[in-house]
Amino acid sequence: MDEICNILKEYSASDSNNIIDLFKEYSACTKDKTEVHSRLKKIKCTKLMAFDANGLYASAMSDLDSEYPRAESGRPFLPEENKEFVKLFNEQKFRPRTAILTVWFDYPKNMFFQPIPAKDKITFTNKEGKKETGTKIRFRNGFCHDVLTSVDIQEIVKAGGRIIKILDGIVYEENFKTPPYRDYILILRDLRNKYKREGNIVGSNCMKLLGNSLYGKSIQKDITTSRHLWSEATFKANFDSHVKSYEKVYDE
Repeated sequence: MDEICNILKEYSASDSNNIIDLFKEYSACTKDKTEVHSRLKKIKCTKLMAFDANGLYASAMSDLDSEYPRAESGRPFLPEENKEFVKLFNEQKFRPRTAILTVWFDYPKNMFFQPIPAKDKITFTNKEGKKETGTKIRFRNGFCHDVLTSVDIQEIVKAGGRIIKILDGIVYEENFKTPPYRDYILILRDLRNKYKREGNIVGSNCMKLLGNSLYGKSIQKDITTSRHLWSEATFKANFDSHVKSYEKVYDE
């Protein structure tokens, strides 16, 4: 904390020791922040501060410690590997392999915040007053099960949870040596800093949007479409004012 304050005080020429005030001054200042960013990144800190980290998604995706598995190195998880993998995860030694696995895990009763929520099938009363069964996402302690990446599983253990059993999944034996998006992200970062220095808000926000959408689109589920072949009689029965015209499937 003191090291962060000292860097910010030096940058803004402030005498304040309040980190919140220092970050406010830092955010408002128009001077180039490239050197400050570099110095702050070198600080070894295990806790993320309660402030809006600039470009956090893009930074994580371009970090050299990020794990991006090679699809061609994937193989099925073998049931006989359960004991070994559970031990590796609980000792936080599973890396550098990556995996997508169906796991059972447990959060201790005294845990305040769970990194991965539980997905529970529960029966509840809906708005119409009727009983309904569905999946609810809830932050709670105790036994949970889910399909997770090896990164998520390691975060559970880091937070104090315990892996109980691995049921099935895919194991990747090899990762990319450097993150596949790194070069593109670094270009966006440099352009955003350039536009900020020039006072070009539109350009800066565009680079921010591209960086954020890179993360969002990379985890987006496939969009599926369906096609229906209707007879003309069926189409006429479902015709409404939004449909101006339609092509006939065949001539009468």
